[in-house]
Amino acid sequence: MKLRKSTALVLGSVLLTGGLLADCSSSGNNASDKSGNSGTNTANEQQGKTDTAAAPKVNEFGWTVPDKTITVDYFTADKDNPDKVAKKFAALHDYFLKNFNVDIKKTQYDVDGKEKLNLMLASNDYPGVISAIDSDTIDKWRTQDKLVDLAPLVDKYGPNIKKELGAKYNSYLDKDGKLWGIPRGWGYLPIPDYSAHIRWDWYQEMGSPKIETPDDYYNVLKQMVAAHPKSAQGQKTYAISWNEQVSVNNILGIWGLKDGYKEDADHNLTHWLNTSEGLEAVKYYNRFYREGLMDPDSFLNKYDDWKLKFSNEQIIGHIGPWWQSWNAGHEVWKTTMKGWTDNQRYVQIALKAPNAETAYLSPKDTTGWNYTVITDKEAHPEDIIKFLDFEISPMGTRLTGWGIPNLPDSLWTLGTGGKWSFVEAQKQKLFAGTFDYDKADEVTGQNQLWLDHPQGLMSDDNKSTAWYDQNFNDEDKWKALMNANLMDTIYDNTARRIVFTADNPLTIVNQQIEDLIKTGFAKAVMSKTEEAAVQAFNDMRDKALKLGLKDIETFRTGAYKDNLAKLK
Repeated sequence: MKLRKSTALVLGSVLLTGGLLADCSSSGNNASDKSGNSGTNTANEQQGKTDTAAAPKVNEFGWTVPDKTITVDYFTADKDNPDKVAKKFAALHDYFLKNFNVDIKKTQYDVDGKEKLNLMLASNDYPGVISAIDSDTIDKWRTQDKLVDLAPLVDKYGPNIKKELGAKYNSYLDKDGKLWGIPRGWGYLPIPDYSAHIRWDWYQEMGSPKIETPDDYYNVLKQMVAAHPKSAQGQKTYAISWNEQVSVNNILGIWGLKDGYKEDADHNLTHWLNTSEGLEAVKYYNRFYREGLMDPDSFLNKYDDWKLKFSNEQIIGHIGPWWQSWNAGHEVWKTTMKGWTDNQRYVQIALKAPNAETAYLSPKDTTGWNYTVITDKEAHPEDIIKFLDFEISPMGTRLTGWGIPNLPDSLWTLGTGGKWSFVEAQKQKLFAGTFDYDKADEVTGQNQLWLDHPQGLMSDDNKSTAWYDQNFNDEDKWKALMNANLMDTIYDNTARRIVFTADNPLTIVNQQIEDLIKTGFAKAVMSKTEEAAVQAFNDMRDKALKLGLKDIETFRTGAYKDNLAKLK
């Protein structure tokens, strides 16, 4: 989400145990005592003590400002352009340094994060904190004694972590009661992630024909390309295109597959390569390619290159994250297209194959996307936990999600006693389609500091969420339309989270199969004939079977059934 999923991100105190914050409805900010337990005195009461010189400074967020600057140096495995990240992160960095006395140093690369982590591990060159690290990679680092057990630190310095995670907290502990990571993006937010997209004004222009199935979508897009074969700049148009952020498993949801697997009544899982639905999906996308309706760079596009094509009106439809067509389409057009109207936009729709019971487009893992860990290189892990404890709280989430308050371009205001409100003018810009995300990113950081805050609703009001622009969906005509169209495509996928541990012989097999699919799927889709596409699909499946795909299915099924039993 643009203020939505992008993904990222850490602090502490030396006088008191972590910075705690009060609920918005409270009359003052809670501080912590020296044992790490939540205190009962407000900041004003502390300042009213006889020995005022000894009283620590507590800022408006409830953070106890340390005398000595805390440095949080971390690497995030989320892939992004480092120059753009630095620009978005600059104001938030300065704000934390000035108001929290915390110097946050973030390292990010435009390369595969998992590969970079493997290089770091091999070279023994890595920072004290790492974010966006998945369960499998955590296990690899843990077995090499590179990670710090966070459980004792959370017990002492993390009351908010325990409070916010609640009963879920124990599920993150291993069999020995050790905690190797704090989750990022945990919780449940029932809004869509993936969808089909359509250029709305051109769709209306042709009479808005019914679109329910993949074939309906194909036929409509083909007609739209025929009606608009060239962009305003004279470039060839395409029905669909992809970029590096599109997941194969998610786009297969149109055919009733959940996260790349077919499930029977007994909860047995079958990989899409072993299903007729998987073959149908490949043939469907191959049809776009064979008829010249697919961008030939679909499997090569970096997001920025893809965005440029979209902004130049070359791409008419899309199957991928809902915010991508907004970010690359009408959010650009509104500032560059002379006479732009509100209907010149993309709208999100649901597609379902005729034989599919439901289109499963947006899996929600309430466990979280991945984790933030502390490594053996961190000299002051207690300070890191204190900041994670701050960020996971509702007010910490607001600051790192909505950005800096009380500035001319801020999205929200923060007053005394923790009272806050949205900036009405910014909210109205969202509804009008004139909200400037690029300008807002410089104040919000676009979730660049997402280390452990939730994707679900905040605990203090059970209403607001970390993505600023997802707080008013029921008031926004276009968001309301999208949510109505995609309501049935969202599903809880928590039980499907499977960890491939370092000592599991199938871990290598699973990675080999994933690597095979990266190239094999593209080859099949971009085949010159349907027969060649089917052959490429069969070859990919046969290679996967030889590698051990059946063993992967058996392992995943067993682990899935175990998880289902635990969640009952």
